[in-house]
Amino acid sequence: MQLQSEKTQEQIIQELQQQVDDLKAENLLLQDQLTHKEQSTAMIAHDLRGPLSPIINYAQMISRHANLSKNGDQITPQQMGKKQVAIKRSTNIIIGQAQRMSRLVNDLLDSSHLASGKFSLVREDCDIIQLATEMVEQLRPVAPYHTLTIIKPATPIIGQWDKGRLQQALGNLLDNAIKYSDEKTTITVTVAKTEKGVRVSVHNQGASIPSAEIGQLFRPYTRLPAASSRRGSGLGLFITKSIIEAHQGTLQLEPHNEENSGEEARGTTFTFELPLK
Repeated sequence: MQLQSEKTQEQIIQELQQQVDDLKAENLLLQDQLTHKEQSTAMIAHDLRGPLSPIINYAQMISRHANLSKNGDQITPQQMGKKQVAIKRSTNIIIGQAQRMSRLVNDLLDSSHLASGKFSLVREDCDIIQLATEMVEQLRPVAPYHTLTIIKPATPIIGQWDKGRLQQALGNLLDNAIKYSDEKTTITVTVAKTEKGVRVSVHNQGASIPSAEIGQLFRPYTRLPAASSRRGSGLGLFITKSIIEAHQGTLQLEPHNEENSGEEARGTTFTFELPLK
């Protein structure tokens, strides 16, 4: 009986060791698959990004040409003919949509970088007031049936931030605000200086997000049930949160004031805060 008991223990140890070996092999296989996926994602993102730069550059050239008279002199918007105005409006839409696609490609590439620990920032002097203003103006042509407004201080707020990343983050928030609100509603960007940094919020007048779904907001590739009818990658908020946190900042969905049944209670507000130092 003693020998039989010892053999059983030895068999158990061997079986456990075999399970450990199998798990190690599966883990190595998963790591190889993840590496291959990251490489494929990077290649796809690179191939998609390639045509965007010339699209934007040539559209900007056409837009600038629409501002010139037959003699090559700069003219004001009031001096433009109907054809020039139409060209200007069309090229602005091309530029805005191409820049939006560029943000989607960057989101895809950044999701790969985050998974492999290669996500990084390039910090430089950046005026958040100017950045927010430029992003609002950039998106006006692609949201002609929305009213985009910005509330901001009169003086610059400059910090050591990655301008390109913050354009991507704020662009994602504005894209969502446009996507999830009805036409003829207002989207408001508010920039304010705080005691230790700056606060930027994006408010739309669409439907509020149910409390039960808030926990899923910042997960990658996650779409909320209410958003199932809208197209999207499910990466925007995840990437935006990662960008803000890489700056030692915070991103949050502002709590919904259920006690207030007026217009102020309607909609969704995302706010991020960045330290100045």
